[in-house]
Amino acid sequence: MLTRGRGLALVGVVNAVRVSSGFFLAAGLATTVASQTGSNHVSNHRTGSCSSVIMSAEEAGAPSTARRVLVTGAGGRTGGIVFEKLLAKEGYATKGMVRTEKSANNLKKKCKVEVLDSNIAIADLATPGLLAAALEGMEAVVLCTSAVPKIYPFSIAKVMFKKMILRSEDPGRPKFYWCENGTPEEVDWLGAKALIDAAKAAGVKHFVYVGSMGGTQPDNFLNTIGKQEDGTGGDILLWKRKAEEYLIASGMTYTIIHPGGLLDKEGGKRQLVLDTDDKMLERKSRSIPRADVAQAVATGIDGVKTSRDR
Repeated sequence: MLTRGRGLALVGVVNAVRVSSGFFLAAGLATTVASQTGSNHVSNHRTGSCSSVIMSAEEAGAPSTARRVLVTGAGGRTGGIVFEKLLAKEGYATKGMVRTEKSANNLKKKCKVEVLDSNIAIADLATPGLLAAALEGMEAVVLCTSAVPKIYPFSIAKVMFKKMILRSEDPGRPKFYWCENGTPEEVDWLGAKALIDAAKAAGVKHFVYVGSMGGTQPDNFLNTIGKQEDGTGGDILLWKRKAEEYLIASGMTYTIIHPGGLLDKEGGKRQLVLDTDDKMLERKSRSIPRADVAQAVATGIDGVKTSRDR
């Protein structure tokens, strides 16, 4: 996350950042199981001091009137869980944005709550008209969209051969590529920028950005994934950070969440920990269940007040 030019990171947790006027917080899940099931204890770290604050959505209180929320990337694993959580939440009118009819049908099948046609918008970040229609009347937007790398199958076999047969001490790493129009620059920067601009034009009041830890580290391994010999195609964390900075300068109220490594495990079993500037990357455990990321999003939407003036 970024705080006036600096980044806030999470440790094996959610870099949960709740921003009101340019102040970010990083929320992370600790490796220990929470002593109180169902509650998330978060520490706010600012200028060397910290204070305790309860961040569970239930305790924050549900809004008195239904809030219209659009979740982009709802066809993905994290976005789908965020969509489902907000859809089931009382006081919210939630819509998930997916790119294709196939993704819409898959989303309906995998959700544990009923999904109506009115709960889905088929649109693309690169299609202004459809994007504007999806945003019409929305009060909040949750961006869960991200470029997704594809792996060259042969590269895995090559690495395994060097490691298992040749006993190489440096077998290399598998190679990745991006689908057409799906590079980090196109999705995480240009796509996010288009969404921010469209949301602002539509009068959206609150923008939640689900990013990633590591934005303060140009040499982070994730930036090498899918990078070509000419230097293009990679730098996913740097493009995400650029989009975050653009959001900060947009004038909208925003929340930025930096999760650690995402886990397909049950949520609500760990404590949330806050920190900044990717300090959590120094911890041994740097992962978080997607369900806990969804909870952090719900908490941010509920309106927990955190600002640089507080």
